[in-house]
Amino acid sequence: MNQHEFETAVVRMWATTRIPLTRANVMVFTGAPRERIEKWMNELTLAGLVEFDSDDEGEVLWRVRGAKRSVNGPRSLDEMERFQRLQREVDAESPSRPFRSAPTATRSAAPSPEPVRLASRLADEPTVRDEKSLIASGALSFVFGPLGWLYAAPLKEAVPAIVAVALVSAVLPPTLAASLLAVVSPLSAVAGVAYAYRYNQTGRRASLLELVEAARLRLPPGG
Repeated sequence: MNQHEFETAVVRMWATTRIPLTRANVMVFTGAPRERIEKWMNELTLAGLVEFDSDDEGEVLWRVRGAKRSVNGPRSLDEMERFQRLQREVDAESPSRPFRSAPTATRSAAPSPEPVRLASRLADEPTVRDEKSLIASGALSFVFGPLGWLYAAPLKEAVPAIVAVALVSAVLPPTLAASLLAVVSPLSAVAGVAYAYRYNQTGRRASLLELVEAARLRLPPGG
């Protein structure tokens, strides 16, 4: 990994995840050796791209200036790995997907969850899969909120919900926003499962109103 690739990986880590930029996390995310991380991060600090900080325990932290953090990105390396594993499982459940050779791993390639790009790709290919995975839809919607709806929900409903969550998270204090998201996440997961279930029934992305109407019609008279 050269210096340019390292700088790009650090900015990507900041913009697509919520993982703290500690020495250890940057080392794992970028794959760069410790001595180069110290040197390159010092140069980025002098250049004004990042700023130095520390947590309550004195752990060194960096912050990228001029770029907002992801609202729904993974908060830890473990969560990022779980999302990547889920991504592989979703791809493995797609027998009708045209064969694609797996990308060749290189030492300079930094691991990138990029949930927005994944969800957008899934949304753009509604006819590739015969069915949507209920587990994948629920898990994506629980971890990433309405962003996970892009897997099976109509874009006209998923996109406004994503914007609304981003705005609320930006306006509310972090503690209050975290409490609200803790309540929203299970509801989002239920909606994600419902979207995928309805997709498997109809072969298309159904609106939330249509889901409610379909459930109402299944109720016995007077129920």
